[in-house]
Amino acid sequence: MNYEEAASFWTEKDKHAAKIPADELRIVIENFIKARSTCALAVADGDFIRCTPLTYKYRAGKFVIFSEGGLKFRALKQNKHTALAIYEEYKGPGSAKSLQVTGIAKVFGVDDPDYTEQLESLGINASHMAKLRLTLILITPTTLEYLDSTLKEQGYHPRQQLTIS
Repeated sequence: MNYEEAASFWTEKDKHAAKIPADELRIVIENFIKARSTCALAVADGDFIRCTPLTYKYRAGKFVIFSEGGLKFRALKQNKHTALAIYEEYKGPGSAKSLQVTGIAKVFGVDDPDYTEQLESLGINASHMAKLRLTLILITPTTLEYLDSTLKEQGYHPRQQLTIS
């Protein structure tokens, strides 16, 4: 198996692909994110890997996820690099639509001094969330990889990438 060749499949195609202008792509991606509410969040630390389906909100360019706990925090304690996927059900050729996000997580527990400030800055009722003892996972995207088969109809490559600096 030639892993390097397989790994470079999309990066090679991307070199000559028709790209959507970045400002337009950002709008397309944000509309896709806002029209959905469930993701698969992947975290890892060494040999420990976890992928968890979660609901999210998208505010101020960040993914806002609340959790009561779970093994994902074992990895997040040591490694703040995350990936998440949002996708539609595949219904055959021409129907693929998904988003892969690479980002950095910040985790705020009810006992953290800036928990309330973080939630209020996002327009979230901090006292309600604190009563529920929910932990905030705030993910700032660094790379968004969008796949939409229908982009071909507009003259663009179906795979688009937006890097956030």
